Amino acid sequence: MPGAAERTKLAERLERLFDEIRPEGPKERRYTNDEVAAALKELKPGLRVSGAYLSALRNGTKRNPSMDLLAVLARFFGVSESYFVDSLSETRTDAELALARVGHNPEVRNLALRALELSPEGLAIVTQIVEHVLAQNQARDSVDPIN
Repeated sequence: MPGAAERTKLAERLERLFDEIRPEGPKERRYTNDEVAAALKELKPGLRVSGAYLSALRNGTKRNPSMDLLAVLARFFGVSESYFVDSLSETRTDAELALARVGHNPEVRNLALRALELSPEGLAIVTQIVEHVLAQNQARDSVDPIN
């Protein structure tokens, strides 16, 4: 198995999708390779893919999947096909994945929606408050890492 430095961009991007997109929500279990392979075959009957092959793509031992497979993977995970090959698309998709995480947390979503109503000055004040609270949390966590 290749080391972290040897992993391909494709392996990193695919692993990120498995990390971020989960069947029961963002904090639940991850998809298994076999589950994704079965779903891909349902999306495109006749596609030749297995859990073992997906594992090899994720760890970088296999590097050249067919464009058909990339297209179906993109469809399954709800991303653009260019996510796997284009850095700009990767950046945009990563931002969308972060936004999706926010969407699953009602308190954060509510705060974000309320922040849209703020003046630039009000937003700057709220940002300072959030930064202050985050700094306090970090300080507390570094003193008492158990809690």
